[in-house]
Amino acid sequence: MLNDNPIDFIKALKSEHKAIISTVHDIDHQSGGAENFTGSIEKLNKITEILFSHLEKEDKQLYPTLLANKQTASLAKKYLYDMERLSCIALDFFKRYCVNKDGLKIFVEDFISGYSIFKGLLKVRIKREETELYPSYVLLESGVLYSDILDHVKDQEANNHASQKRIFVLGQNRPYMDALTLAIEMSGHQVLSTHSLSDISSKIKSADSNLIIIDVTDTNKELLDLIRQLKDNIKPGIQVVGFSNNKSLNLEENLQEKFDRLLTQPTRDIEDFSDKINKLLNT
Repeated sequence: MLNDNPIDFIKALKSEHKAIISTVHDIDHQSGGAENFTGSIEKLNKITEILFSHLEKEDKQLYPTLLANKQTASLAKKYLYDMERLSCIALDFFKRYCVNKDGLKIFVEDFISGYSIFKGLLKVRIKREETELYPSYVLLESGVLYSDILDHVKDQEANNHASQKRIFVLGQNRPYMDALTLAIEMSGHQVLSTHSLSDISSKIKSADSNLIIIDVTDTNKELLDLIRQLKDNIKPGIQVVGFSNNKSLNLEENLQEKFDRLLTQPTRDIEDFSDKINKLLNT
């Protein structure tokens, strides 16, 4: 059964990843380590149950969605082949050591070697999916083409040679804000978000942020006043970045000048989403 909520779907996949990695940790830290065959195979069978269901969900919902959209098709094709290879190696390991364990003669060297390869590939797959595929799926399915914002966050990360302390997001549209927040979190950053203009000033003061991202899709006097207030009162070094999910945001000329002056990098045109998301994912 397909999950209609992209955020819930990705969170469910990430939860299964966590369960798989936790079980691998249990194998490595049990009495006797991986060479404790009884304990290892019992735990590997637990992973089998989770992984087969997990792969089925991805094959039915994640990859078809990414492949069907021209903005993410090349990305999906690139990783689908690699993921299929990883899956084949993992499934071969399961069939050899877990599916028919009754009367199976296991050689220590073969098992340990196979387990080490399987574990390494599994961790690579999980990391790549969570940092490369899942964010693009969330953004695409939520209708949030905010790749410019993610590119900007990555650029600041590279320029600063240090992790962002915290990123603050003000989103006027709650579903879009939730999707953007999850995508940035999966890129390895801390995020504090709100959709309330009245809350932002007090929250920013206590958030220790060095990047503030504001939705400027629906502009009004209250929002402009807030931006001016932030620019006048925030600590030196804190950047304010504007974004819009509206490709044809027609601002009056004087308003355009205000935003160009007040916002470090207003994002209004995301026609090059495919190229930008690929650059982001290959950073």
